[in-house]
Amino acid sequence: MQNDIMESLLTAQQQRLLDTLLDNLDGMIYRCLYDSNWTMIYVSKGCETLTGYPAHELLLNKSTSYETMTHPDDRDKARAVIDAAIQKGERFELEYRIVRANGDITWVAERGSAVFDNNGQPVALEGIIQDISGRKRIEDELFSTEQKYRSMFENSTLGMFQTTESGTYLNANPALAKLYGYVSPEALIGDLNNISTQLYVAESRRGEFTDAIRAQGRVHNFESEVYRLNGETIWISENAHAVCDPQGEILYYEGTVEDITDRKNHELQIRQLAVTDNLTGLLNRHAFSGKLASLIAEADKTQNKIAIAFIDLDHFKLINDTLGHRAGDKLLENVAQRLIQSTRPTDAIVRFGGDEFVMLYPRLRVAEDAEPLLARVMEAISQPIAIGDYVFNMTCSVGVSIYPDHAKEIDTLLSCADSALYSAKNAGKNKVQMFSGALAQQLGERNEIEYGLGHAMQRQELMLYYQPQINMQHGNISALEALIRWQHPERGLIPPDQFIPVAEETGHIFAIGEWVLQTACQKIKSMQTEWGYMVPIAVNVSPIQFLRGNLVETVQRVLRQERVPPHLITLEVTENARFKDEAMFTRTLEQLKRLGVCIAIDDFGIGYSNMAYLKNYPIDELKIDKAFVQDLEQSVTNGNILLALINLGKSLHKSVTAEGIETEYQHRFLLHSGCDVGQGYYYSRPLSDEALAQFMREQQPKFDHFQQVAR
Repeated sequence: MQNDIMESLLTAQQQRLLDTLLDNLDGMIYRCLYDSNWTMIYVSKGCETLTGYPAHELLLNKSTSYETMTHPDDRDKARAVIDAAIQKGERFELEYRIVRANGDITWVAERGSAVFDNNGQPVALEGIIQDISGRKRIEDELFSTEQKYRSMFENSTLGMFQTTESGTYLNANPALAKLYGYVSPEALIGDLNNISTQLYVAESRRGEFTDAIRAQGRVHNFESEVYRLNGETIWISENAHAVCDPQGEILYYEGTVEDITDRKNHELQIRQLAVTDNLTGLLNRHAFSGKLASLIAEADKTQNKIAIAFIDLDHFKLINDTLGHRAGDKLLENVAQRLIQSTRPTDAIVRFGGDEFVMLYPRLRVAEDAEPLLARVMEAISQPIAIGDYVFNMTCSVGVSIYPDHAKEIDTLLSCADSALYSAKNAGKNKVQMFSGALAQQLGERNEIEYGLGHAMQRQELMLYYQPQINMQHGNISALEALIRWQHPERGLIPPDQFIPVAEETGHIFAIGEWVLQTACQKIKSMQTEWGYMVPIAVNVSPIQFLRGNLVETVQRVLRQERVPPHLITLEVTENARFKDEAMFTRTLEQLKRLGVCIAIDDFGIGYSNMAYLKNYPIDELKIDKAFVQDLEQSVTNGNILLALINLGKSLHKSVTAEGIETEYQHRFLLHSGCDVGQGYYYSRPLSDEALAQFMREQQPKFDHFQQVAR
């Protein structure tokens, strides 16, 4: 009896436990008949949560049947799945939709099995039905997202890919296949099995790509040159990142590819324009340092030498100014082509600016190997050049430095070549001059002169010497020429031919020229006070000062300040100054003559003497260059030239002065030839202030028609 009571209690307790477990399961536990309505004979409390119907309304189809609750579109499919599983003797699992009591549609998942009678016929089903609508929404969203991604992947104009870390393609879109020249993504994936060697022109790029992703997780605008299927190369930009598993291990790379070939070509064109001379197509000055640096790096590896040849066309400015810039440009184009034709494939040509070119000759064993190369250049340029109706016989001056013999720095190498060029032009042009230790010394001296000139005037180191000009008919002094000297504190007395060219190049000539004019005016006044005569003084004017300075304003200001009559000042200018800018030359001459000063053409006869310009310009005096006076005793030609020049001056009613007279024979020849004025050591050397005073005291010279002033 007691045992029966205990068993009854345990059974009731077990039932309550089972009911509690069933009621707390997520979903609805059920047993239904295997009939057309799925008549429920047991449902758990989860029924109402799942279907919206209380359990008692579903039992025995009291208010509705589960068949009716099943979505009409899913009923046949659900029954077919269950029937198939029962026939196979298997559990069934399926997903379908139900219509809840409130009309909402909910996705459910059902798992269960059949209950068979003693004859093995299915009579009921039992199982569990759970709400999976949340999962279905996620799946739908994922499917939608995948569809969108797949559409973007398939239809994007950007190439898209997935690759293994080792360098094979897992996936590619049609745009990428087209970009690389394949008919389909499948063809690309099947062919490109080693990205490093098959795709990238530089095999190291794949390693750089993977290193960047490992370090930063992604690459941005990773630009590379790659091969297409047909062997052509294009430029691409890649943006990619690594896809990792939960442990952080890389599964694959995915990213996009953009064709940037047009942009790269445009950038290349811009870079080429930046380093290419527009007129000649040669490298320009901006490209020089980079090109020479690359050649130096090669020379260091091969232990070879490089010749740097600085080329300047002789008399180009004269042609450019005379015939115009268009003719000058045609000439430069022609010269550039000749330089190209006369060089080796390994050589480089740079148009440095204007009529200056730099030739770079690499791979020389010794410096002398450059000589035949430079000879070819000289020969090529010397051939006649036809421009329109004109034919030019051009020459050039060349300065050469050698790497590493003369220097290892680019700027120093160029400076050495420039110094050699300067020497070649001073030596008469149409020459090749190699840089040397002697030239280096000259360069040092020149730099010393340039530095010293900046202080010479402030330190009163400049001085004027005066050389008498003699009236050859009467022997009287007709004027003095002021000749500048530099009393250097260390080098002693420096003649003008050593520092005036430097002054012209550096611009010091303008201040020096004004000082000379002012000092000469003061000398005229001091001689008037001391000797009682107003003696004219001639001063030399540099072509640079004449054509580029404010010469007229300077002369006018100095004359006004010193209160010297303008006719007592003669300005001497060399005749080739007019060819630098003839319009400026003419205008300046006329303005100076209006001030009342005298104008003399210095070094007459060695330039471009022309009867027409002598007739038309306001010139008072012609000074025959000493080159025609020297060796007069031995040269009949010089004598004939002197007679012609003197007669030319007489026919134009100009005073004629001969320079450089040193002998009695020269004096007598010029006197009998009708020369007006003589100047040279035969009469007197240039005299300092003190020496001039002594000359006046001892010689007591007569002055030619000067106004004597009462003392």
